[in-house]
Amino acid sequence: MMEREQDIDWNAHALDFLVKLSPIKKIREQAQLIREVFSLVEEYMLADAVCFYRNFDELTTRVVLASKKQVFHSHLNPDSVQNYIRSDEYQSVEKIFQPLFFINEQYEKCIVIPLYNTALSGGLIMGWKALKTDEAGFDRFLTGVQMGMNEMMQRMSVYHEIDELTTRFNAILETIPEGIVYVDDSGKSAWVNTVGSELLKLNQGSNQPFLVATAMQELRSGAVNQEEINEIANKLFSEPNQTIKDWKWIIGDPILSVLRVACKPISSPLVNGRLWVFTDITFSHIANEQLKELNEELAIKRNLADEQNQAKSEFLANMSHEIRTPMNGVIGMTSLLMHTILTEEQKEYVDTIRLSGETLLSLINDILDLSKIESGKLEIEEAPMSLVKLVEETYDLLSVRANEKGLDLLYLIDPNVPSEVLGDPTRLRQILLNLVSNGIKFTSKGDILIHVQSIGKQEDVYHIQISVKDTGIGIPANKFNTIFESFSQVDTSTTRKYGGTGLGLSICQRLVNMMGGTISVSSTEGLGSTFTFNIKVHANREVKQFDFAPVVKDTLLTGKKILILDDNETNLQILQSQCKLWGMNPVIFNDCHLAIAEMGQQEFDLAIVDMLMEEYDGVAVAREMKMKFPDKKIPIILFSSLGFSHFKNKEDKDLFAAILVKPTKHSMLKKTMMDILGRKEGSEMATMSASVLLSQTQSIDNIRILVAEDNDTNQKLIRKTLEKLGYGCELVNNGVEAVEAAKRKQYDLILMDVMMPEMDGYEATQQIIVGAKAHKPIIIAMTANALADDKNKAMRAGMDDYISKPFRIADIEEKINKWKPHFQN
Repeated sequence: MMEREQDIDWNAHALDFLVKLSPIKKIREQAQLIREVFSLVEEYMLADAVCFYRNFDELTTRVVLASKKQVFHSHLNPDSVQNYIRSDEYQSVEKIFQPLFFINEQYEKCIVIPLYNTALSGGLIMGWKALKTDEAGFDRFLTGVQMGMNEMMQRMSVYHEIDELTTRFNAILETIPEGIVYVDDSGKSAWVNTVGSELLKLNQGSNQPFLVATAMQELRSGAVNQEEINEIANKLFSEPNQTIKDWKWIIGDPILSVLRVACKPISSPLVNGRLWVFTDITFSHIANEQLKELNEELAIKRNLADEQNQAKSEFLANMSHEIRTPMNGVIGMTSLLMHTILTEEQKEYVDTIRLSGETLLSLINDILDLSKIESGKLEIEEAPMSLVKLVEETYDLLSVRANEKGLDLLYLIDPNVPSEVLGDPTRLRQILLNLVSNGIKFTSKGDILIHVQSIGKQEDVYHIQISVKDTGIGIPANKFNTIFESFSQVDTSTTRKYGGTGLGLSICQRLVNMMGGTISVSSTEGLGSTFTFNIKVHANREVKQFDFAPVVKDTLLTGKKILILDDNETNLQILQSQCKLWGMNPVIFNDCHLAIAEMGQQEFDLAIVDMLMEEYDGVAVAREMKMKFPDKKIPIILFSSLGFSHFKNKEDKDLFAAILVKPTKHSMLKKTMMDILGRKEGSEMATMSASVLLSQTQSIDNIRILVAEDNDTNQKLIRKTLEKLGYGCELVNNGVEAVEAAKRKQYDLILMDVMMPEMDGYEATQQIIVGAKAHKPIIIAMTANALADDKNKAMRAGMDDYISKPFRIADIEEKINKWKPHFQN
């Protein structure tokens, strides 16, 4: 067989193949066509193995026909096939890659011929054991084969598209509610769909041009607005290729029907005519006529409302700038202070100031979002947040009010809660603040408990349940259905003891719903209430341990026996569970006499004592322990609501190894116990402040920065912030000075305030861009405005990025790191 191949005239062979391919092209059924073509290929290719493969989608390539099925893989790797169809030409496959197509076979020559059309994507794979032939002639043969088959495939694609379009066209025209009429200009043909036949009162299928034209004339003659119709008709037929839309035919007086008529010319080498579309707008026409007078009245009121809304928006924008500018100084300077050397107590105070400032800023943002809330356009953000930190920050803000009433603020975070999630920390904090504030308001004795747990998971989407439980006055059962309504209160009498607007719980419900959850309440009068809400959040996969926070057991705590004394059962259970997670052996007591007696029976490494208990306070208990067991020298930690204010003398204070102010963070408790046990065992624990670490790891970077800011406080803040980050800067007071500075010197980065005297930041940016030409600096807008369009306005002015005041050090650092690769060298 191979000898015979050497004598083949491949040009004639190709011609013979194309001649036999010609009648096959007329076959319209795809499967039959493929089989016929494949048989012809087998006959003329003289290959030892031939297959036809098809690409069903991007991931599936399968052999559908093969001369020897046992030779080819039934499913091919799409990427492997793709490597050999980089162009429309056939490709040879090297022997080393033949196993990608063949099973335990090697061929002297292997060819892949890709074939394409809109209905089918695939090709041919052929292998020859020992092909000895005229290579040039064989290549011309293959080229001819591929051209002929692609032509055939293209014709099949055209058949497919014509059938598909015809079917689709007829289906559309018969199902749309409009009447469709086509009339040929020559008067030889016409077409009317079902709705059109009913409108023209024609029998279905009566498409004779004369009947259609007569019916249309009769319909038009019944219209009452003949003058308007004639005017438009003269325009329509005065020139060829005229298109008319929204032509109205009003039939009957009183009105029977109103038709909106559109006429469009259809012109092609084979078809010339007009397409008419009739739409019944009777109801809308009548309604529009009735609304005309009302619309005129409303237009006046609408203009007045628009003016008021514009004034309101301008007022909010100005107030935003005026309020947020000093807030920028408060929060920014606090952020700088956090990066100086501070004691733990000072850091806690500064952090509370920062949180209070951010809470005030959140209230300002709520005011600016008022229009969004009323129109239902409030958006929930998605940012990384720690649920533990969020709960602790909520308690930090409310601890003073709770301590004034002698209430314990407790929280329990289940171990299966992810360490960091993606959500809206501002809105979630708003919910917690509202619920805890209500708990404090309606509770005179006892505690508030926040319990966070994961109740379900789908991939990295967690269903988080958060409950806020108090021991207050409770809510009557008949009020459960109304407390989440706006302006609703449990007690609405003029002598009510508790104030409030009645909006808090309603806002909470709306925010929870927007987070994909629900909120509910359970309560018993006189015993307290529990508000429970569920939200859906994504775990933050950017953190190393996104699933849940691993419990780190330190050797200083592992196996240590700790005595815990508190008359609050809930707090006892929480402390017991937490200590067990840290590997300790807790022994809990709610009675001071039992606790003191047990100290004589067991050896404890550490003790935790609450300050405020019914029978004895923590100082008296500690004094009794030290007096009865002077040799044991057990370190005692005191939980106090008022810090050191309980102590009348230094001797009482010296009874304790540490004093923690309620509510106590679990991380702070753990660190305190490790410090105490570390000193007891002679080990040293060194800490380094963030500012010291910052100074060791950062150095001045040669980046040219210009700051345009008119406010003295903000100038000082941004300069100090940049210095903390290791950068110097030059300061100007307005846009005019910024433009002049940019002309004198080439800057890498310009931090541009947008509201400045003489020239604002938007105009200054545009002038700097024009003057900079090829060496444009990166320009970041700094604005105290917080409306939705501010960022878009900055981008339209040519600025590269946007940062909202008040900002933190981390905000500035993130922007510089983001744009540093784009700075001019």
